[in-house]
Amino acid sequence: MSRAPLRHGLRIALRSAQLAAAGCVAATTFAGGALRAGRDRDARLAALGVALVELCTRLGATFIKVGQIASTRNDLLPAPLIRELARLRDEVPPFSAAEVQRVVEQEFGQPLASLFTSFEMEPVAAASVAQVHRATLPDGRAVAVKVRRPDIGRKVELDRSILLTSGRLLERLVPSLRLVALEGALRQFCAAVEEQLDLRIEAENNRRFTRNFADDPALVFPELVPPLCSDAVLTMQFVDGVHERDLERSDIDVRAVVQAGMRCVCRMIFLHGFVHADLHPGNMRFLPPGRIALFDLGLVGRIDDADRVTTARMLFAFATGDGATVARIFHDSSPLARPPHYAAYEGEMVEFVGGLQRRGLGNVQLALEIGRLFDILRRHRIQARSHMTMVNLALMTAEGLGKRLAPDLSLTDEALPYLAEALGLTHPTAAS
Repeated sequence: MSRAPLRHGLRIALRSAQLAAAGCVAATTFAGGALRAGRDRDARLAALGVALVELCTRLGATFIKVGQIASTRNDLLPAPLIRELARLRDEVPPFSAAEVQRVVEQEFGQPLASLFTSFEMEPVAAASVAQVHRATLPDGRAVAVKVRRPDIGRKVELDRSILLTSGRLLERLVPSLRLVALEGALRQFCAAVEEQLDLRIEAENNRRFTRNFADDPALVFPELVPPLCSDAVLTMQFVDGVHERDLERSDIDVRAVVQAGMRCVCRMIFLHGFVHADLHPGNMRFLPPGRIALFDLGLVGRIDDADRVTTARMLFAFATGDGATVARIFHDSSPLARPPHYAAYEGEMVEFVGGLQRRGLGNVQLALEIGRLFDILRRHRIQARSHMTMVNLALMTAEGLGKRLAPDLSLTDEALPYLAEALGLTHPTAAS
């Protein structure tokens, strides 16, 4: 009998013990902070944030990614909590300079000093999968060198096993969770995180995004240095832009960059079917007069042409208040649809979509409404597909960007021209 399953089981057990230990440390951190905070609500929320950052940091890449996504929604979570979670974007504890040098020299078979005329051992950013160092090439170009964390692959593999096992168990304990495709969503998320580990895939994603947006000067993707790119190291142009936290003190046209960001996400989803799913502030910089540079292109969502058009039809129906069409699309595309009373299901969906229209789509919080939508599907026994997990993350982070920087702009309004183009319509109102 092969010992591989036994070894894998032991690794899962050890990783589970590590998760439990990290949870205990985080709980202790929160308890101590909460006691010191007393009745001060903001201080207690900050203490919770410190504990969550401690938990995610100890658990590693998969959990840090969840914290990063949560940190983009200051319209949904309180400010003291967001301030702490924001540290997960690019302030994760770095690994050693000696390890950085070892990885780079091993990948390219040359001393670091032969590859670069200068190399800053203090990283400019350290995140869940890798950290980034500023360096200079022999020809004088400033570059960013992204180096993958050692042993990250095994940890992410074990996290996948634990999360998927947990998802299956929860679906058995709470059968209604099958209708929101919990395990499928976790599987897609874990697969996307695993794909981030091979930096050659990120390099190819970079090339594809660059081609897709060659006609839009407001979107910038750093130029690669191919001879210094491998599965563990990615070398690219260093883009010295403005971080979101410094926007107010810059000469950047904030409204222009928000519109560029929304336009970018809409084109990715409705026209390209290839989506950057990791658009937190640590992965973008702003350039005058109103351009956005996008980094960390490893976490992506893909939609085939049929699903891309179906998604466009559905969101167009949302935008035009056509609840009956929304109901039909969800029903017909579901892998398991057994509504006891279709008319009741359709009526509730029509009311839901109509309510969004009455409130004004610009005032809608997409993350909350997705939850309410899934609740309607669950109660009427219509299973949601999990294929849109990464796209939903992209939509939520794009909406978060807009809510933070230009609250009067509506992602739905910005999306209408691209929905119309995807559906072959001349005017967005043509199908209403």
